[in-house]
Amino acid sequence: MSDKKVTISVSDLHIGGGPDDPGDDHVYHQRQFSQFIARLKDSPEGQAGEIELFINGDFLEFAQVNPGAYTLGSAKYWCSEAESMQKLEPIIQGHPDIFAALKEFSGRGNLVTMAAGNHDVELFWADVQKRLQEVAGPISFALGEEWFTRYDGRLKIGHGHQFDPANKFESWWNPILAGPDGVARLEMCPGTLFMVKFVNWLEGEFPFADNIKPVTNLRQILWKEDRLSFAAVAWMLARFLARHPKSALSTETDNTKLAAHLRQMLEFDDDFAAQITRLYQKVHASAATVETVRQELKSDQAVFTFLCDVMPQLPPEEWMPVLDLAGQSVSLGIGGKSSTLGIADPKARNDKETLRAAASAELNAENGPEIVVMGHTHQPDEKRSNRGVYFNTGSWTRYAELSQMENLTLENLRHEEKFPYQLNYVRVERLADNTLKSEMICYEQG
Repeated sequence: MSDKKVTISVSDLHIGGGPDDPGDDHVYHQRQFSQFIARLKDSPEGQAGEIELFINGDFLEFAQVNPGAYTLGSAKYWCSEAESMQKLEPIIQGHPDIFAALKEFSGRGNLVTMAAGNHDVELFWADVQKRLQEVAGPISFALGEEWFTRYDGRLKIGHGHQFDPANKFESWWNPILAGPDGVARLEMCPGTLFMVKFVNWLEGEFPFADNIKPVTNLRQILWKEDRLSFAAVAWMLARFLARHPKSALSTETDNTKLAAHLRQMLEFDDDFAAQITRLYQKVHASAATVETVRQELKSDQAVFTFLCDVMPQLPPEEWMPVLDLAGQSVSLGIGGKSSTLGIADPKARNDKETLRAAASAELNAENGPEIVVMGHTHQPDEKRSNRGVYFNTGSWTRYAELSQMENLTLENLRHEEKFPYQLNYVRVERLADNTLKSEMICYEQG
């Protein structure tokens, strides 16, 4: 593919089912993205067909649209191609202006490249690609790599989710697996599991919950809630991250006191043991007895595995009250309250710093790029050094500042309209002398 004179990069639009879809967080009330594309098309470079629009992951919000399309209930396998198509159609119908604008833009000879992120891994499906090309023109798809290069490697673009263990795919080069139902299915990363089975449910009461991205950032808020079930979800997220502590975006430690407390309650509280057994019977063995369950759940890992099996198969309103039973006999002390259990909040790493480190590794490599562009964290960022420049465009949704995260509670997440948005893009231009000029530009903020 020949490089265009100008490369425009945006990411994390999370386009859902449109104004009637409560899970659609894309800032669309004034058709901002379609107006942005029209402005690109009408620019001198756009009229000359000299622009590539590189959409750097999480353009389409498959994880939240039409949740009933996905029926398997697995912690490992996500949507089939047919289910993904059922999710794609509401997105197309919800934002016809965006897809029409993309078609007009490419009709001028400009390029549109769509890279997959952790929320739109569905782009790997051939039928999804074909349908998008029908409505949006000759889109190219950038799939299966952490980085994509332009201008002889001087520009590198990557979404960034592969540096986040909770949203990392083990088979990103080809995340299509043979499903247990005999149907080809996409790999399910932990972040998608939590989004589909917990966050989508949580946003019914706390609408901004799904805007806390990456989903691992939600863990910090859940730790503060005086309910053991919320702490258990936070603990599960921490366990996922602790598998890769050197690259984890959001944890440095793993807390074991919660699992120990659950095991103690299971051993000595017959009512709690009976309720856990009921859940166990539904997800593992219908003939299991209380004593069987007590023997099976004798380690932290066994408790963690059990909760990971419960989450995809049972709705939160069924298993969360059971976990809360275990918190009634102690003062949880979450969020600074007095404590006998002593659940501690694992200290969060700064997401910006983690992706900065990944970008720095690229910039400092032998024959490294001059410019690195990433997304995923929803946090706008820019860092320049003598080796080059790193940009993170942030998201085209409302977002929470990392500096505010420590003080946010679930109650704050009821009020989506109180959070800001900043619609950024990166513009890279190859000048007449073959040097590159780059800048991050804010299209609109509010």
